Amino acid sequence: MNGITLQKAEELFKESADKLQEMAMELRYRNFGREIIFYRKPFTPISITKTLCELSCKHCNTHYLEHMHQVDNSKDLIKLAKLLSKSDIKGIVLSGGSKKDGSVPIYNFKDAVKKIKEETSLIINAHTGILKEEQALIVSEFLDSALTDVIGDRKTIKEILGLDYGLEDYQRTLRYLRTFGVKNISPHIIVGLYYGKIRGELNALNILGEIDPDTIVIVVFIPTKGTEMGNIDPPDIEDVSRIISIARLMYPEKNISLSCVRPGGRYRLKLDREAILSGINKIAVPSKSAYETSKELGLDITEIRRSRCCSW
Repeated sequence: MNGITLQKAEELFKESADKLQEMAMELRYRNFGREIIFYRKPFTPISITKTLCELSCKHCNTHYLEHMHQVDNSKDLIKLAKLLSKSDIKGIVLSGGSKKDGSVPIYNFKDAVKKIKEETSLIINAHTGILKEEQALIVSEFLDSALTDVIGDRKTIKEILGLDYGLEDYQRTLRYLRTFGVKNISPHIIVGLYYGKIRGELNALNILGEIDPDTIVIVVFIPTKGTEMGNIDPPDIEDVSRIISIARLMYPEKNISLSCVRPGGRYRLKLDREAILSGINKIAVPSKSAYETSKELGLDITEIRRSRCCSW
């Protein structure tokens, strides 16, 4: 890491969002010029557990699995992947419900995914969850990109996910994936996961330097109807801005992307603007506000119109 320390980040978080944006944008221009990349269409998500999940976390409760393509066996996964590859789909995101150990069991589909890679040109991304060494070794044989949520606070992990883990378990997962040679590692920092409040996000950012991430992806908690947290407010946009700015100050030369997983409506319009002003250089599924803000700042928009994950 060639940016600020965790101690400095904690001090700066108390500063105004405007001040942090000014500092972050200086580094953003220095290292990325005026280019900003817009990903119009994400990769296609596939749940390899259908709608089953052994955790049913408070913020999700399987809701997001319901909106994915669903399979639960290798034969159906191969069939679906081949079908998708014949359309305009360039890649897939393997996802699904978690096991009680916190892992997403993509490791059970090793042979199927290897066959998909042999017979199609699909890029294979996956949500990994927390992995043991042997699980990480298996997925490293077929993954092109690992999308690993990183949560930096034990209380959040316990209360929201129901897991008795700490930040060190996420750190170990990332270390395994890098050691075993996964080409692209793009950790996801979930802002506001603790009931819409900031808790542990700076700790999560701090550990990323060790594994040299390809892209740092900023996810923003979405209050989702039908879940225990459906009536919680999303995080304050100024706090999200602070986290993004500090991410840029910690990792001046790293790609930082705003995830497609973020609240919609007017919140999204304001968020996209503040995210750009805070130093991101990539956005998945940009809003009208993202285009307007980029043009206002004189940024050069590179649009990726075909399906592509913002981790690339």
